[in-house]
Amino acid sequence: MKIALLTDIHDGETAEGSRRCDIAHILLDRAVRRLNELERPEITLVLGDLLNDGDLPDATERLTALKQILDKLKSPYLVIPGNHDGDINAFYKVFDRPKDIEEHGGVRFLSFLDEEQPQWCAKRSQQDIDRIKLARQDFKGPIVSLQHVCLYPPERAHAPYNLTNAPAVIRTMKEAGVSLSVSGHHHKGVEDIREGNLLFVNAPALCESPFTYMTIDIDSQGRAESRRHSLAMPKRLKLIDTHMHTQMAYCSENMDVEKMVALAGDFGLAGICITEHSGQLYFNRQAYGKKHCLQNGMESARAEDNRMTTYLALKDRFGSENVVFGLEADCNYKGNLLIAPEDRKHFTHIVGALHGLPRVLKEPEKAHLVYDDFLFMTEKTLQKNVVSLAHPFRVFRRSHLPIPEELFLPVAKLLKQYDVACELNFHTNLPPVPFVKICLDMGIKFTFASDSHNLSELGDFAYHIDVLQQAGFDGDLRDILLM
Repeated sequence: MKIALLTDIHDGETAEGSRRCDIAHILLDRAVRRLNELERPEITLVLGDLLNDGDLPDATERLTALKQILDKLKSPYLVIPGNHDGDINAFYKVFDRPKDIEEHGGVRFLSFLDEEQPQWCAKRSQQDIDRIKLARQDFKGPIVSLQHVCLYPPERAHAPYNLTNAPAVIRTMKEAGVSLSVSGHHHKGVEDIREGNLLFVNAPALCESPFTYMTIDIDSQGRAESRRHSLAMPKRLKLIDTHMHTQMAYCSENMDVEKMVALAGDFGLAGICITEHSGQLYFNRQAYGKKHCLQNGMESARAEDNRMTTYLALKDRFGSENVVFGLEADCNYKGNLLIAPEDRKHFTHIVGALHGLPRVLKEPEKAHLVYDDFLFMTEKTLQKNVVSLAHPFRVFRRSHLPIPEELFLPVAKLLKQYDVACELNFHTNLPPVPFVKICLDMGIKFTFASDSHNLSELGDFAYHIDVLQQAGFDGDLRDILLM
């Protein structure tokens, strides 16, 4: 079983010291997406302090909003409150209260709500200690203990918090053959401690940089191994997000340029390239959505729909050496780029994209016609001095067509011919690993792009690194990225 751990989210109105309470919902959304798409745990444990101040009047509203994010998890999840979450009964009016003994996939989980003690420690009741023994009756599988306040052998951990009766609790856990103890509370976390067959894991806080979550693999014999994962990218890599959208995008969920600039630093990026859809800046929502701009080109754009001046104002206000403004631009079906000539001079960073095809023919015997259209559109786009080709095969996925492997090599050859980078993009677009491998073998450069429509997506390149590893790359990213 793979177990995921999230703890100390501390959702609140503002940042407090190193606690990023102000972006807690963004961090949680980012973590949930990462768990769903990359880690795929069988169960997720949320170990308390979801709120920064559970006694405020908006506590229930905030908990409800966090629950809506956690409900996106593809795994079942268990939630316990922490010392910041306020009244326990009010907390469990929002979340489901775990059973005394929860069993999932042959593993038993014991959730403890220990009594608070001075100096932010806690104490376990005798009734709960007896529950540990009860969990072992007529059960041979692994047992996992979860609590908010730290639990580990006092003599082995130099940390300020623990259960005041930790020795008695640990003695009972060993007697009952508990395999794993997980806790939060101490924001720095503690290195794993192993005592015989029992592993103590104290997870760092999600709310503090580098915004950590954990996964633990536990086998049928109860042997457990943990890993830490950061939502922020390592600053030493100096990564740049080359494709993201703004509040001007018709498809924006919560984008805001000012927040994007701040989050880029939080998430360890060396820079960002903001690339709004050119078609959305020249055409109204209906004309863009029905692909009139692709059918009829710039000649059909109306002056009253033109929002380029507003976009250029954002560029003037927020643009800098590390914040580059560009465009994501399609060609129309005749092969002409959707950027007005007078506007092109304002941008050097143009991401080429295909969001539609002249013909979407589902009959297998007509596939070659679709392929011809796709290659025509791709080549026309690459001829327009673009820096990268966005989500190369997205148009097939969005047209509910299979991604054709026979196009991998022709597209790679075109990228090589026109010296254009291949964009790795995980906004609903998983690039086929065989295509990535072909590009690696041909020496084609890559760009890392979030294609963010939600702030939580910005600069999350764990997926990109994973697909490169699947394709066999284990070298220095600087050798393959267009920086």
